[in-house]
Amino acid sequence: MLTPQTLQKLPDELVDLVNELQTDIIRSLSKKLVKTNYLTPSAEWQLYKAGQLRLSTNEVNKLISKYAGKSKRQIAQLYTDACRKAINNDAKIYRAYGKDCSAALRSVALSNTLKAGIKNANGMTSNLCKSMVESSRATVTHLMDKAWLKVQSGAFSYQEAIYDAVLELASQGISAVTYPSGHTDWADVAVRRAVMTGISQTAGQMQLDLAAEMDCDLVEVTAHMGARPSHALWQGKVYSISGKSKKYPKLSEATGYGTGAGLKGWNCRHDFYPFFEGVSERANLPVDIAENNEQYEFSQKQRAMERSIRKSKRSLAALDGALQECSDDELRRRLQNKFERTSETLKLKEKRLNEFCNANGLYKQNDRVRVVGFGRSLSQKAVHGSNRSFVNRLKSYGIENPPKSIDKFREMEYTNPPEYKLMNAYIQSVKSGYMSPQVKYSLYKDTYNLIQREIVGVKTVNGIEIKGQSKHFLERFFGTMANPSDKYHKPRSGISFVDMKEALTKGDYLSPKYNKNKLNEQLYNTDGTKMRSQKFYTDKCDVTINPDTGILIQCNPDKGG
Repeated sequence: MLTPQTLQKLPDELVDLVNELQTDIIRSLSKKLVKTNYLTPSAEWQLYKAGQLRLSTNEVNKLISKYAGKSKRQIAQLYTDACRKAINNDAKIYRAYGKDCSAALRSVALSNTLKAGIKNANGMTSNLCKSMVESSRATVTHLMDKAWLKVQSGAFSYQEAIYDAVLELASQGISAVTYPSGHTDWADVAVRRAVMTGISQTAGQMQLDLAAEMDCDLVEVTAHMGARPSHALWQGKVYSISGKSKKYPKLSEATGYGTGAGLKGWNCRHDFYPFFEGVSERANLPVDIAENNEQYEFSQKQRAMERSIRKSKRSLAALDGALQECSDDELRRRLQNKFERTSETLKLKEKRLNEFCNANGLYKQNDRVRVVGFGRSLSQKAVHGSNRSFVNRLKSYGIENPPKSIDKFREMEYTNPPEYKLMNAYIQSVKSGYMSPQVKYSLYKDTYNLIQREIVGVKTVNGIEIKGQSKHFLERFFGTMANPSDKYHKPRSGISFVDMKEALTKGDYLSPKYNKNKLNEQLYNTDGTKMRSQKFYTDKCDVTINPDTGILIQCNPDKGG
Protein backbone atom coordinates (compact mmCIF):
# COMPACT_ATOMS: atom_id res chain seq x y z
CA MET A 1 0.00 0.00 0.00
CA LEU A 2 1.08 3.56 -0.78
CA THR A 3 -0.47 6.52 1.05
CA PRO A 4 -2.20 9.32 -0.91
CA GLN A 5 0.60 11.68 0.14
CA THR A 6 3.29 9.29 -1.18
CA LEU A 7 1.50 8.82 -4.50
CA GLN A 8 1.12 12.57 -4.94
CA LYS A 9 4.84 13.23 -4.40
CA LEU A 10 6.15 10.36 -6.56
CA PRO A 11 6.34 12.20 -9.92
CA ASP A 12 7.90 15.42 -8.58
CA GLU A 13 11.53 14.86 -9.65
CA LEU A 14 10.56 13.62 -13.10
CA VAL A 15 8.11 16.49 -13.55
CA ASP A 16 10.90 18.94 -12.65
CA LEU A 17 13.06 17.37 -15.34
CA VAL A 18 10.30 17.71 -17.96
CA ASN A 19 9.60 21.27 -16.82
CA GLU A 20 13.22 22.19 -17.41
CA LEU A 21 13.12 20.62 -20.87
CA GLN A 22 9.91 22.46 -21.81
CA THR A 23 11.30 25.80 -20.67
CA ASP A 24 14.56 25.29 -22.54
CA ILE A 25 12.70 24.37 -25.75
CA ILE A 26 10.40 27.40 -25.51
CA ARG A 27 13.37 29.70 -24.90
CA SER A 28 15.21 28.14 -27.87
CA LEU A 29 12.20 28.58 -30.20
CA SER A 30 11.75 32.17 -29.04
CA LYS A 31 15.36 32.99 -29.93
CA LYS A 32 14.85 31.37 -33.33
CA LEU A 33 11.79 33.53 -34.06
CA VAL A 34 13.74 36.71 -33.30
CA LYS A 35 16.78 35.76 -35.37
CA THR A 36 14.86 34.66 -38.50
CA ASN A 37 15.08 36.94 -41.58
CA TYR A 38 11.45 37.63 -42.53
CA LEU A 39 12.52 39.90 -45.39
CA THR A 40 13.62 36.84 -47.40
CA PRO A 41 12.02 36.95 -50.90
CA SER A 42 9.15 34.52 -51.52
CA ALA A 43 11.15 32.49 -54.06
CA GLU A 44 13.77 31.77 -51.40
CA TRP A 45 11.58 31.56 -48.29
CA GLN A 46 10.82 27.82 -48.31
CA LEU A 47 14.48 26.91 -48.75
CA TYR A 48 15.59 29.43 -46.11
CA LYS A 49 12.90 28.22 -43.71
CA ALA A 50 13.89 24.58 -44.20
CA GLY A 51 17.43 25.44 -43.17
CA GLN A 52 16.22 27.27 -40.07
CA LEU A 53 13.95 24.38 -39.13
CA ARG A 54 16.82 21.90 -39.40
CA LEU A 55 18.84 24.03 -37.01
CA SER A 56 15.88 24.38 -34.64
CA THR A 57 15.11 20.64 -34.72
CA ASN A 58 18.76 19.81 -34.04
CA GLU A 59 18.76 22.12 -31.02
CA VAL A 60 15.55 20.54 -29.68
CA ASN A 61 16.92 17.02 -30.23
CA LYS A 62 20.06 17.91 -28.26
CA LEU A 63 17.94 19.16 -25.36
CA ILE A 64 15.73 16.07 -25.46
CA SER A 65 18.64 13.62 -25.63
CA LYS A 66 19.88 14.94 -22.28
CA TYR A 67 16.40 14.48 -20.81
CA ALA A 68 15.83 10.98 -22.23
CA GLY A 69 18.89 9.45 -20.56
CA LYS A 70 18.13 11.00 -17.18
CA SER A 71 14.44 10.13 -17.33
CA LYS A 72 15.04 6.40 -18.00
CA ARG A 73 17.33 6.12 -14.98
CA GLN A 74 14.87 8.03 -12.80
CA ILE A 75 11.90 5.97 -13.95
CA ALA A 76 13.62 2.67 -13.17
CA GLN A 77 14.61 3.87 -9.69
CA LEU A 78 11.21 5.47 -9.04
CA TYR A 79 9.19 2.40 -10.01
CA THR A 80 11.48 0.01 -8.14
CA ASP A 81 11.47 2.02 -4.90
CA ALA A 82 7.72 2.75 -4.91
CA CYS A 83 6.60 -0.78 -5.80
CA ARG A 84 8.92 -2.34 -3.25
CA LYS A 85 7.56 0.01 -0.62
CA ALA A 86 3.98 -0.92 -1.49
CA ILE A 87 4.73 -4.65 -1.37
CA ASN A 88 6.76 -4.41 1.85
CA ASN A 89 3.94 -2.47 3.53
CA ASP A 90 1.50 -5.24 2.59
CA ALA A 91 4.03 -7.89 3.71
CA LYS A 92 4.13 -6.32 7.19
CA ILE A 93 0.37 -6.76 7.44
CA TYR A 94 0.57 -10.42 6.34
CA ARG A 95 3.33 -11.13 8.85
CA ALA A 96 1.30 -9.45 11.61
CA TYR A 97 -1.40 -12.07 10.98
CA GLY A 98 1.05 -14.97 10.97
CA LYS A 99 1.53 -15.39 7.22
CA ASP A 100 5.03 -15.98 5.87
CA CYS A 101 5.43 -14.20 2.52
CA SER A 102 9.22 -14.44 2.14
CA ALA A 103 9.07 -16.82 -0.81
CA ALA A 104 6.26 -14.89 -2.50
CA LEU A 105 8.26 -11.66 -2.36
CA ARG A 106 10.99 -13.35 -4.41
CA SER A 107 8.59 -14.72 -7.03
CA VAL A 108 9.22 -14.32 -10.74
CA ALA A 109 5.67 -12.99 -11.21
CA LEU A 110 6.31 -9.93 -9.04
CA SER A 111 9.61 -9.26 -10.79
CA ASN A 112 8.02 -9.54 -14.23
CA THR A 113 5.20 -7.18 -13.27
CA LEU A 114 7.71 -4.56 -12.14
CA LYS A 115 9.78 -4.94 -15.32
CA ALA A 116 6.64 -4.58 -17.45
CA GLY A 117 5.70 -1.39 -15.60
CA ILE A 118 9.16 0.12 -16.15
CA LYS A 119 9.08 -0.87 -19.83
CA ASN A 120 5.70 0.80 -20.33
CA ALA A 121 6.96 3.95 -18.60
CA ASN A 122 10.03 4.10 -20.84
CA GLY A 123 7.76 3.70 -23.84
CA MET A 124 5.74 6.65 -22.59
CA THR A 125 8.95 8.68 -22.31
CA SER A 126 9.99 7.84 -25.87
CA ASN A 127 6.57 8.79 -27.21
CA LEU A 128 6.65 12.03 -25.24
CA CYS A 129 10.06 12.94 -26.69
CA LYS A 130 8.85 12.29 -30.24
CA SER A 131 5.72 14.31 -29.58
CA MET A 132 7.70 17.26 -28.23
CA VAL A 133 9.97 17.29 -31.29
CA GLU A 134 6.97 17.21 -33.62
CA SER A 135 5.09 19.83 -31.61
CA SER A 136 8.04 22.23 -31.43
CA ARG A 137 8.68 21.86 -35.18
CA ALA A 138 5.00 22.43 -36.01
CA THR A 139 4.84 25.43 -33.67
CA VAL A 140 7.93 27.22 -35.02
CA THR A 141 6.90 26.45 -38.64
CA HIS A 142 3.46 27.98 -38.08
CA LEU A 143 4.83 31.07 -36.33
CA MET A 144 7.61 31.68 -38.85
CA ASP A 145 5.21 31.38 -41.80
CA LYS A 146 2.69 33.65 -40.11
CA ALA A 147 5.31 36.33 -39.35
CA TRP A 148 6.78 36.11 -42.88
CA LEU A 149 3.33 36.54 -44.49
CA LYS A 150 2.63 39.58 -42.30
CA VAL A 151 5.89 41.24 -43.32
CA GLN A 152 5.43 40.39 -47.00
CA SER A 153 1.87 41.77 -47.00
CA GLY A 154 3.15 45.21 -46.02
CA ALA A 155 0.34 45.56 -43.49
CA PHE A 156 2.69 44.85 -40.58
CA SER A 157 6.15 46.11 -39.77
CA TYR A 158 9.06 43.72 -39.28
CA GLN A 159 8.98 44.45 -35.54
CA GLU A 160 5.21 43.92 -35.24
CA ALA A 161 5.38 40.53 -36.97
CA ILE A 162 8.15 39.24 -34.69
CA TYR A 163 6.48 40.69 -31.58
CA ASP A 164 3.20 38.92 -32.41
CA ALA A 165 5.01 35.63 -33.07
CA VAL A 166 6.86 35.74 -29.75
CA LEU A 167 3.65 36.63 -27.90
CA GLU A 168 1.81 33.72 -29.49
CA LEU A 169 4.60 31.35 -28.46
CA ALA A 170 4.59 32.84 -24.96
CA SER A 171 0.84 32.38 -24.69
CA GLN A 172 0.40 28.97 -26.32
CA GLY A 173 3.73 27.27 -25.62
CA ILE A 174 4.15 23.80 -27.10
CA SER A 175 1.54 21.13 -26.44
CA ALA A 176 3.24 17.78 -25.97
CA VAL A 177 0.33 15.36 -25.82
CA THR A 178 -2.87 15.36 -27.86
CA TYR A 179 -5.58 12.89 -26.88
CA PRO A 180 -8.20 11.31 -29.21
CA SER A 181 -10.77 13.77 -27.82
CA GLY A 182 -8.66 16.65 -29.17
CA HIS A 183 -7.61 17.78 -25.69
CA THR A 184 -3.95 18.75 -25.40
CA ASP A 185 -1.69 18.79 -22.35
CA TRP A 186 1.65 20.26 -21.42
CA ALA A 187 4.36 17.65 -21.02
CA ASP A 188 4.64 18.14 -17.24
CA VAL A 189 0.91 17.56 -16.77
CA ALA A 190 1.01 14.42 -18.93
CA VAL A 191 4.09 13.08 -17.12
CA ARG A 192 2.64 13.68 -13.64
CA ARG A 193 -0.53 11.82 -14.59
CA ALA A 194 1.27 8.98 -16.39
CA VAL A 195 3.90 8.37 -13.70
CA MET A 196 1.55 8.48 -10.73
CA THR A 197 -1.03 6.29 -12.48
CA GLY A 198 1.59 3.91 -13.90
CA ILE A 199 3.31 3.32 -10.56
CA SER A 200 0.00 2.91 -8.76
CA GLN A 201 -1.25 0.35 -11.31
CA THR A 202 2.06 -1.58 -11.35
CA ALA A 203 2.15 -1.69 -7.55
CA GLY A 204 -1.53 -2.67 -7.53
CA GLN A 205 -0.95 -5.67 -9.77
CA MET A 206 1.98 -6.75 -7.60
CA GLN A 207 -0.23 -6.40 -4.50
CA LEU A 208 -2.89 -8.58 -6.11
CA ASP A 209 -0.26 -11.18 -7.10
CA LEU A 210 0.95 -11.25 -3.49
CA ALA A 211 -2.63 -11.48 -2.17
CA ALA A 212 -3.25 -14.52 -4.38
CA GLU A 213 -0.09 -16.19 -3.00
CA MET A 214 -1.24 -15.42 0.55
CA ASP A 215 -4.78 -16.66 -0.12
CA CYS A 216 -6.19 -13.23 0.87
CA ASP A 217 -9.43 -12.26 -0.89
CA LEU A 218 -10.38 -9.09 1.03
CA VAL A 219 -8.84 -5.61 0.82
CA GLU A 220 -9.67 -2.29 2.42
CA VAL A 221 -9.44 0.80 0.21
CA THR A 222 -7.83 3.94 1.65
CA ALA A 223 -9.80 7.16 2.13
CA HIS A 224 -8.83 10.83 2.06
CA MET A 225 -10.63 14.16 2.18
CA GLY A 226 -11.02 15.92 -1.15
CA ALA A 227 -11.39 12.78 -3.28
CA ARG A 228 -13.23 13.28 -6.58
CA PRO A 229 -16.97 12.82 -5.92
CA SER A 230 -17.26 9.54 -7.86
CA HIS A 231 -14.40 8.04 -5.80
CA ALA A 232 -15.75 9.34 -2.51
CA LEU A 233 -18.65 6.91 -2.86
CA TRP A 234 -16.47 3.82 -2.59
CA GLN A 235 -13.38 4.94 -0.65
CA GLY A 236 -12.65 3.60 2.85
CA LYS A 237 -14.58 0.35 2.40
CA VAL A 238 -13.79 -3.37 2.28
CA TYR A 239 -14.07 -5.32 -0.98
CA SER A 240 -13.64 -8.84 -2.30
CA ILE A 241 -11.00 -9.34 -5.00
CA SER A 242 -12.69 -12.39 -6.48
CA GLY A 243 -16.28 -11.31 -5.88
CA LYS A 244 -17.07 -14.57 -4.09
CA SER A 245 -17.85 -12.89 -0.76
CA LYS A 246 -21.52 -12.60 0.13
CA LYS A 247 -20.82 -9.71 2.50
CA TYR A 248 -18.49 -7.48 0.49
CA PRO A 249 -18.84 -6.22 -3.12
CA LYS A 250 -16.39 -7.21 -5.84
CA LEU A 251 -13.45 -4.79 -5.99
CA SER A 252 -13.44 -4.22 -9.75
CA GLU A 253 -17.20 -3.77 -10.04
CA ALA A 254 -17.64 -1.46 -7.05
CA THR A 255 -14.59 0.75 -7.59
CA GLY A 256 -13.95 0.53 -11.32
CA TYR A 257 -10.52 -0.98 -10.63
CA GLY A 258 -8.83 -1.67 -13.97
CA THR A 259 -10.42 1.32 -15.72
CA GLY A 260 -9.03 4.81 -16.23
CA ALA A 261 -11.82 6.44 -14.26
CA GLY A 262 -11.72 3.99 -11.34
CA LEU A 263 -9.51 2.94 -8.46
CA LYS A 264 -5.81 3.38 -9.33
CA GLY A 265 -6.85 5.03 -12.59
CA TRP A 266 -6.00 8.54 -13.88
CA ASN A 267 -4.53 10.65 -11.06
CA CYS A 268 -6.16 8.43 -8.43
CA ARG A 269 -4.40 8.56 -5.06
CA HIS A 270 -6.34 5.69 -3.48
CA ASP A 271 -4.79 2.31 -2.71
CA PHE A 272 -5.78 -0.91 -0.97
CA TYR A 273 -4.22 -3.32 1.55
CA PRO A 274 -4.97 -6.79 2.98
CA PHE A 275 -7.99 -7.22 5.23
CA PHE A 276 -8.83 -10.33 7.27
CA GLU A 277 -12.45 -10.80 8.32
CA GLY A 278 -12.88 -11.11 12.09
CA VAL A 279 -9.25 -10.17 12.77
CA SER A 280 -8.48 -6.87 11.01
CA GLU A 281 -9.82 -3.61 12.35
CA ARG A 282 -11.13 -1.02 9.90
CA ALA A 283 -8.52 1.73 9.55
CA ASN A 284 -10.60 4.33 7.71
CA LEU A 285 -13.22 6.50 9.35
CA PRO A 286 -16.26 7.53 7.28
CA VAL A 287 -15.74 10.75 5.30
CA ASP A 288 -18.62 13.22 5.09
CA ILE A 289 -19.61 13.32 1.40
CA ALA A 290 -20.70 16.97 1.37
CA GLU A 291 -17.52 18.11 3.13
CA ASN A 292 -15.42 15.94 0.82
CA ASN A 293 -17.05 17.37 -2.32
CA GLU A 294 -16.54 20.93 -1.09
CA GLN A 295 -12.87 20.17 -0.46
CA TYR A 296 -12.60 18.62 -3.92
CA GLU A 297 -14.00 21.78 -5.55
CA PHE A 298 -11.49 23.86 -3.61
CA SER A 299 -8.65 21.60 -4.79
CA GLN A 300 -9.76 21.91 -8.42
CA LYS A 301 -9.76 25.70 -8.18
CA GLN A 302 -6.30 25.52 -6.61
CA ARG A 303 -5.05 23.31 -9.48
CA ALA A 304 -6.41 25.80 -12.04
CA MET A 305 -4.65 28.70 -10.31
CA GLU A 306 -1.39 26.71 -10.18
CA ARG A 307 -1.61 25.93 -13.91
CA SER A 308 -2.12 29.60 -14.64
CA ILE A 309 1.00 30.51 -12.63
CA ARG A 310 3.10 27.92 -14.48
CA LYS A 311 1.84 29.28 -17.80
CA SER A 312 2.90 32.82 -16.83
CA LYS A 313 6.37 31.58 -15.89
CA ARG A 314 6.74 29.84 -19.26
CA SER A 315 5.59 33.02 -21.00
CA LEU A 316 8.32 34.94 -19.20
CA ALA A 317 10.89 32.34 -20.31
CA ALA A 318 9.81 32.86 -23.95
CA LEU A 319 9.99 36.64 -23.64
CA ASP A 320 13.35 36.46 -21.89
CA GLY A 321 14.72 34.26 -24.66
CA ALA A 322 13.55 36.76 -27.29
CA LEU A 323 15.06 39.68 -25.37
CA GLN A 324 18.44 37.94 -25.21
CA GLU A 325 18.61 37.77 -29.03
CA CYS A 326 16.85 41.03 -29.90
CA SER A 327 19.00 43.82 -31.40
CA ASP A 328 16.20 46.08 -32.68
CA ASP A 329 15.53 48.92 -30.22
CA GLU A 330 11.80 49.29 -30.96
CA LEU A 331 11.15 45.55 -30.76
CA ARG A 332 13.22 45.28 -27.60
CA ARG A 333 11.22 48.08 -25.96
CA ARG A 334 7.92 46.35 -26.74
CA LEU A 335 9.15 42.95 -25.56
CA GLN A 336 10.50 44.49 -22.35
CA ASN A 337 7.16 46.19 -21.65
CA LYS A 338 5.34 42.90 -22.19
CA PHE A 339 7.83 41.12 -19.94
CA GLU A 340 7.17 43.65 -17.18
CA ARG A 341 3.38 43.44 -17.52
CA THR A 342 3.49 39.65 -17.49
CA SER A 343 5.73 39.77 -14.42
CA GLU A 344 3.19 41.91 -12.61
CA THR A 345 0.40 39.52 -13.61
CA LEU A 346 2.44 36.62 -12.22
CA LYS A 347 2.84 38.37 -8.87
CA LEU A 348 -0.90 39.00 -8.67
CA LYS A 349 -1.66 35.37 -9.50
CA GLU A 350 0.71 34.20 -6.76
CA LYS A 351 -0.93 36.60 -4.30
CA ARG A 352 -4.42 35.34 -5.17
CA LEU A 353 -3.32 31.72 -4.79
CA ASN A 354 -1.88 32.43 -1.34
CA GLU A 355 -5.05 34.22 -0.28
CA PHE A 356 -7.26 31.42 -1.63
CA CYS A 357 -5.26 28.72 0.18
CA ASN A 358 -5.25 30.67 3.45
CA ALA A 359 -8.97 31.45 3.24
CA ASN A 360 -9.92 27.80 2.67
CA GLY A 361 -7.37 26.00 4.83
CA LEU A 362 -5.53 24.50 1.86
CA TYR A 363 -1.89 23.45 1.84
CA LYS A 364 0.09 25.41 -0.73
CA GLN A 365 2.05 22.94 -2.88
CA ASN A 366 5.13 24.78 -4.13
CA ASP A 367 6.03 21.91 -6.44
CA ARG A 368 2.81 22.60 -8.34
CA VAL A 369 3.83 26.15 -9.26
CA ARG A 370 7.52 25.46 -9.78
CA VAL A 371 8.84 25.66 -13.34
CA VAL A 372 12.40 24.36 -13.43
CA GLY A 373 14.34 26.58 -15.81
CA PHE A 374 12.60 29.58 -14.30
CA GLY A 375 15.70 30.07 -12.16
CA ARG A 376 16.89 32.74 -9.76
CA SER A 377 18.13 35.02 -12.54
CA LEU A 378 14.84 34.98 -14.44
CA SER A 379 12.91 35.17 -11.18
CA GLN A 380 14.80 38.34 -10.21
CA LYS A 381 14.15 39.81 -13.65
CA ALA A 382 10.46 39.02 -13.17
CA VAL A 383 10.40 40.74 -9.76
CA HIS A 384 12.13 43.87 -11.11
CA GLY A 385 9.91 43.81 -14.19
CA SER A 386 6.79 43.44 -12.07
CA ASN A 387 7.75 46.40 -9.91
CA ARG A 388 8.54 48.61 -12.92
CA SER A 389 5.23 47.68 -14.53
CA PHE A 390 3.37 48.36 -11.28
CA VAL A 391 5.01 51.76 -10.76
CA ASN A 392 4.43 52.80 -14.39
CA ARG A 393 0.80 51.72 -14.18
CA LEU A 394 0.18 53.76 -11.03
CA LYS A 395 1.87 56.75 -12.66
CA SER A 396 -0.48 56.36 -15.64
CA TYR A 397 -3.36 56.58 -13.15
CA GLY A 398 -2.08 59.96 -11.98
CA ILE A 399 -0.17 58.85 -8.87
CA GLU A 400 3.01 60.87 -9.30
CA ASN A 401 5.00 59.31 -6.42
CA PRO A 402 3.66 55.75 -6.12
CA PRO A 403 5.00 53.01 -3.83
CA LYS A 404 8.17 51.51 -5.34
CA SER A 405 6.82 47.97 -5.56
CA ILE A 406 3.68 45.86 -5.19
CA ASP A 407 4.95 44.63 -1.81
CA LYS A 408 5.47 48.20 -0.59
CA PHE A 409 1.91 49.02 -1.62
CA ARG A 410 0.57 45.97 0.26
CA GLU A 411 2.60 46.93 3.35
CA MET A 412 0.69 50.22 3.46
CA GLU A 413 -2.46 48.28 4.40
CA TYR A 414 -0.81 47.62 7.77
CA THR A 415 1.66 50.47 8.18
CA ASN A 416 -0.60 53.28 6.91
CA PRO A 417 -4.21 52.00 6.56
CA PRO A 418 -5.85 55.42 5.84
CA GLU A 419 -3.42 56.18 2.98
CA TYR A 420 -3.78 52.65 1.59
CA LYS A 421 -7.58 52.86 1.67
CA LEU A 422 -7.63 56.29 0.00
CA MET A 423 -5.09 55.38 -2.71
CA ASN A 424 -6.88 52.10 -3.41
CA ALA A 425 -10.22 53.93 -3.73
CA TYR A 426 -8.65 56.39 -6.18
CA ILE A 427 -7.14 53.54 -8.24
CA GLN A 428 -10.50 51.75 -8.44
CA SER A 429 -12.24 54.97 -9.50
CA VAL A 430 -9.69 55.58 -12.27
CA LYS A 431 -9.85 51.97 -13.47
CA SER A 432 -13.64 52.07 -13.62
CA GLY A 433 -13.59 55.33 -15.61
CA TYR A 434 -15.46 57.38 -13.00
CA MET A 435 -12.32 59.38 -12.24
CA SER A 436 -9.98 60.85 -14.83
CA PRO A 437 -6.25 60.27 -14.19
CA GLN A 438 -5.82 63.93 -15.13
CA VAL A 439 -7.24 64.77 -11.70
CA LYS A 440 -4.03 63.36 -10.16
CA TYR A 441 -3.93 61.56 -6.85
CA SER A 442 -2.36 64.55 -5.09
CA LEU A 443 -5.43 66.73 -5.85
CA TYR A 444 -7.77 63.85 -4.99
CA LYS A 445 -6.06 63.44 -1.62
CA ASP A 446 -5.99 67.19 -0.93
CA THR A 447 -9.71 67.45 -1.72
CA TYR A 448 -10.53 64.48 0.48
CA ASN A 449 -8.61 66.02 3.36
CA LEU A 450 -10.23 69.44 2.74
CA ILE A 451 -13.69 67.90 3.02
CA GLN A 452 -12.63 66.03 6.16
CA ARG A 453 -11.43 69.32 7.73
CA GLU A 454 -14.02 71.80 6.51
CA ILE A 455 -17.20 69.76 5.97
CA VAL A 456 -17.08 66.73 8.30
CA GLY A 457 -18.45 67.90 11.66
CA VAL A 458 -20.54 70.66 10.06
CA LYS A 459 -24.33 70.51 10.41
CA THR A 460 -26.66 70.84 7.45
CA VAL A 461 -29.32 73.49 7.22
CA ASN A 462 -31.76 71.11 8.93
CA GLY A 463 -29.34 69.97 11.66
CA ILE A 464 -27.79 66.72 10.34
CA GLU A 465 -24.11 66.36 11.24
CA ILE A 466 -21.82 65.39 8.33
CA LYS A 467 -19.67 62.44 9.47
CA GLY A 468 -17.84 61.24 6.35
CA GLN A 469 -17.68 60.90 2.57
CA SER A 470 -18.03 57.99 0.17
CA LYS A 471 -15.83 57.05 -2.80
CA HIS A 472 -18.81 57.69 -5.08
CA PHE A 473 -19.17 61.19 -3.69
CA LEU A 474 -15.61 62.12 -4.67
CA GLU A 475 -16.15 60.64 -8.14
CA ARG A 476 -19.18 62.89 -8.58
CA PHE A 477 -17.39 65.88 -7.06
CA PHE A 478 -14.64 65.82 -9.71
CA GLY A 479 -16.71 64.59 -12.66
CA THR A 480 -15.19 62.77 -15.62
CA MET A 481 -14.44 63.26 -19.32
CA ALA A 482 -16.38 60.11 -20.31
CA ASN A 483 -19.13 58.95 -17.95
CA PRO A 484 -19.23 55.09 -17.94
CA SER A 485 -22.86 55.24 -16.78
CA ASP A 486 -23.92 57.21 -19.85
CA LYS A 487 -24.85 55.26 -22.99
CA TYR A 488 -22.79 57.60 -25.16
CA HIS A 489 -20.04 58.16 -22.54
CA LYS A 490 -20.70 61.90 -22.46
CA PRO A 491 -18.67 64.08 -20.06
CA ARG A 492 -20.06 64.66 -16.57
CA SER A 493 -19.22 67.94 -14.84
CA GLY A 494 -18.18 68.15 -11.23
CA ILE A 495 -18.97 70.85 -8.67
CA SER A 496 -16.95 73.34 -6.63
CA PHE A 497 -16.19 73.07 -2.93
CA VAL A 498 -17.86 76.42 -2.22
CA ASP A 499 -21.07 75.42 -4.03
CA MET A 500 -21.16 72.09 -2.20
CA LYS A 501 -20.81 73.73 1.21
CA GLU A 502 -23.45 76.31 0.38
CA ALA A 503 -25.97 73.62 -0.68
CA LEU A 504 -25.46 71.74 2.59
CA THR A 505 -25.53 74.70 4.97
CA LYS A 506 -27.77 77.26 3.22
CA GLY A 507 -29.69 75.45 0.47
CA ASP A 508 -33.17 73.96 0.30
CA TYR A 509 -33.79 70.28 0.89
CA LEU A 510 -36.22 67.48 0.09
CA SER A 511 -37.75 64.96 2.45
CA PRO A 512 -35.68 61.78 2.97
CA LYS A 513 -36.52 58.79 0.77
CA TYR A 514 -35.76 55.10 1.11
CA ASN A 515 -33.02 53.74 -1.17
CA LYS A 516 -33.63 50.76 -3.44
CA ASN A 517 -31.46 48.93 -5.96
CA LYS A 518 -32.15 48.36 -9.66
CA LEU A 519 -34.38 45.41 -8.77
CA ASN A 520 -36.48 47.69 -6.57
CA GLU A 521 -35.20 45.95 -3.43
CA GLN A 522 -34.73 47.91 -0.21
CA LEU A 523 -31.11 48.69 0.74
CA TYR A 524 -29.94 48.62 4.35
CA ASN A 525 -27.33 50.38 6.50
CA THR A 526 -24.64 48.32 8.23
CA ASP A 527 -26.67 48.43 11.47
CA GLY A 528 -29.64 46.79 9.75
CA THR A 529 -31.82 49.88 9.45
CA LYS A 530 -33.37 50.81 6.12
CA MET A 531 -31.08 53.04 4.08
CA ARG A 532 -32.33 56.53 3.29
CA SER A 533 -31.02 59.51 1.35
CA GLN A 534 -31.79 63.23 1.47
CA LYS A 535 -31.03 65.86 -1.14
CA PHE A 536 -29.87 69.44 -0.47
CA TYR A 537 -29.77 71.88 -3.38
CA THR A 538 -29.22 75.38 -4.71
CA ASP A 539 -29.40 76.73 -8.25
CA LYS A 540 -25.74 75.63 -8.70
CA CYS A 541 -25.66 72.03 -7.46
CA ASP A 542 -27.31 69.37 -5.35
CA VAL A 543 -25.69 67.20 -2.67
CA THR A 544 -27.15 63.94 -1.33
CA ILE A 545 -26.37 62.52 2.11
CA ASN A 546 -27.47 59.57 4.22
CA PRO A 547 -29.45 61.35 6.98
CA ASP A 548 -28.99 58.42 9.38
CA THR A 549 -25.21 57.97 9.05
CA GLY A 550 -24.22 61.49 7.96
CA ILE A 551 -22.20 60.17 5.00
CA LEU A 552 -21.95 62.26 1.83
CA ILE A 553 -23.31 60.04 -0.97
CA GLN A 554 -23.20 61.98 -4.23
CA CYS A 555 -23.49 65.40 -5.88
CA ASN A 556 -24.50 66.89 -9.23
CA PRO A 557 -24.14 70.29 -10.91
CA ASP A 558 -27.20 72.51 -11.47
CA LYS A 559 -30.36 72.61 -9.41
CA GLY A 560 -31.43 69.19 -8.13
CA GLY A 561 -34.76 70.08 -6.56
